[in-house]
Amino acid sequence: MTPRVLCIRWTPNDRDGARRGRALASKLTEEAWKKLCDWRGVMLFAHVDSLADIIVLPAEFGVIVGPLFERDKAVPVQSIASDEAEALVTTGAAQLFTKYWGPCCALLHNKGYDYFHAVRDPAGGAPLYMHQADQIQVFFTDLDDFIAIWDGELECDHDMVSAYMVQPRLLTCRTAIKNVEELLAGERLTFGRDSWKRDLIWRPVAENRFGVADFDSAADALRTVIIDCTRSWSDFNASRGAHPIAHRLSGGLDSSIVLAALRANAADRASVICFNEFPERTPEGDERALARVAADHFGCALVEHESCANAFAYDRILDAPLPVRPTHTEFSHAAPELANAIAALGATVVTSGQGGDQVLHRRRFAASAVDAALDLVGVSEWFQIALDTARLARVPIWDTLSETIAHLCGRRASLFNPVFARTLLVTRDAISVATEEWRLHPWADHFARQSPARAARVMHVGDLSYYHEPSAVTRAFTTAPVLACLPIIETVLSMPPYLMTLGGFDRSLARAAFAKELPDDIRARSHKGDTTRFHNRVLERQLPLMRELLLDGELVERGLIDRSRLEAALKRDVIADGSLKGALMSAFAAESWLRRFKARAASKSAALFQGESAA
Repeated sequence: MTPRVLCIRWTPNDRDGARRGRALASKLTEEAWKKLCDWRGVMLFAHVDSLADIIVLPAEFGVIVGPLFERDKAVPVQSIASDEAEALVTTGAAQLFTKYWGPCCALLHNKGYDYFHAVRDPAGGAPLYMHQADQIQVFFTDLDDFIAIWDGELECDHDMVSAYMVQPRLLTCRTAIKNVEELLAGERLTFGRDSWKRDLIWRPVAENRFGVADFDSAADALRTVIIDCTRSWSDFNASRGAHPIAHRLSGGLDSSIVLAALRANAADRASVICFNEFPERTPEGDERALARVAADHFGCALVEHESCANAFAYDRILDAPLPVRPTHTEFSHAAPELANAIAALGATVVTSGQGGDQVLHRRRFAASAVDAALDLVGVSEWFQIALDTARLARVPIWDTLSETIAHLCGRRASLFNPVFARTLLVTRDAISVATEEWRLHPWADHFARQSPARAARVMHVGDLSYYHEPSAVTRAFTTAPVLACLPIIETVLSMPPYLMTLGGFDRSLARAAFAKELPDDIRARSHKGDTTRFHNRVLERQLPLMRELLLDGELVERGLIDRSRLEAALKRDVIADGSLKGALMSAFAAESWLRRFKARAASKSAALFQGESAA
């Protein structure tokens, strides 16, 4: 569950800013909101339902919002002493994620020098947003809370709605609302009396600690850090009461590794309940057999939840809370039955294997052999890595050799995302916007300096923020995508990419790390269930609603989508086209977002007009 906080900040001694800020704060009721700080231009509030998820620093130094864990002891942090809090504030949280880790954000106030810092988890947890206007900034974690107090008009950023339809997982601080920004992973905003700046307190870089000869020790290090992070989450769950952990178990490698780590830390078997969601009438996507193998092996209860096409209702998304931009995670609101089943068993923490694809290297990096050559490994070692890379990427070894030679001759990794070259429904101008936002990501310079496989890994780490975007699950539970925890990311970054897939198998290092714990069937598995046919049936059932909303909707009216191409796409005979299906889902998510935004903006304008008339 995303903790709800609001922070209003203005320049100290600015009377107009103070007057406006306090007027905004006056709209927060004492029954729902608790004031945590009111000092020299900073007013900080937490919703009463979120107080257990917030660490309030002493002396009104600020707050840390969300779970926080000590690195050395791997235990949840309940409070921070005055001297440590003061050190955090005076250094602008520079050391926050070296001594601690967790899916949290921090709002810190250096009262002596009037510096204010906002910081976000480098692993992409705890989304934090800022609206900046004349005289005042408002920081918030829930958009509807901000809208409820804001005293000005709200305007849609059409460019970003279009960019979303080009690349739904675009990494950018811009949102679909003008003047509202999202802090990116590891980013810090610092406001002084006369100026402000943004920088990074963490970057996706680490010194190589392991070589090809260190495969076994690297596997041990990976196993240790995964178990430590899982123990932190188990202790966190225990600190919240006698609730079981709900673990989403697909039967695949990643979720089974997390289950192995959970059982290594669990006090009793009843403390973990597994949930497997399987699609009706889709044998190729039904992974229950392997989920049963894993659950039985670790002695855990398994709840099997059938996902039915007729249970999906996209119109539910129109009633969902409004995020700062369209997002695919909102489709979770269309079928909330799994979340309801988890809640019925009393779980408040939900773990999963999410993040494993990016962190443990399921992706097939065809350029891993290039990195090995640039690292100057031995000739025999390089040829073995080249064979592994060719096998994993399913290309001839000659392709691997030519790719290596090209990079040794000066070719560099490209920031261009090939997804941007395709536009099915939106205008071509949207591609330019998406490409430019991609280029402006603060990790872009670091990306450009990396060897090609490491560069791809950097962007995959950035993609982890997606698992923390608003959804039916993140709004109802504390979610823990364990394999996306910062200590695990940093451990993997200290290993060359080709070590992760040594032997020509995806995630081979992870398989070796948990070889003794995992059943043979799970350890040997390399494919995922295919739910394409099931989701085609879901989409076909939703076509009447999609036609109704899209053909004469906000996207068409605002010129953000080509109506003729849209009409051609909304036919059953082309619904199975993967690219087209993705484009239609993006369009529907954008349309539903625009309709909700328009309603809220109109309500806000009406309230402002009534206020002016009364005045």
